Amino acid sequence: MIVAVFRRRLKEGRSFADFKRAWEADQGFGVPTRVFNAVNLADERDVLSIGFVAVEPEALEAGLARVGAQEHGRHSRIG
Repeated sequence: MIVAVFRRRLKEGRSFADFKRAWEADQGFGVPTRVFNAVNLADERDVLSIGFVAVEPEALEAGLARVGAQEHGRHSRIG
């Protein structure tokens, strides 16, 4: 299992709802994945994401290659 933690700062004028719409994957990842997103109670522009991906580290590179274009587009929507 791979665990990923991301901390993001939303752009001025963007909401958590905007972030969630942009963050949703266009297609699945082909492996069980669970992500939790949370907003800092003291600063609503500060978002923490924790993802759990049921894949062995050895298979991660091949999986990333398979969804690379999708992830690039998704991350550009978020930024």
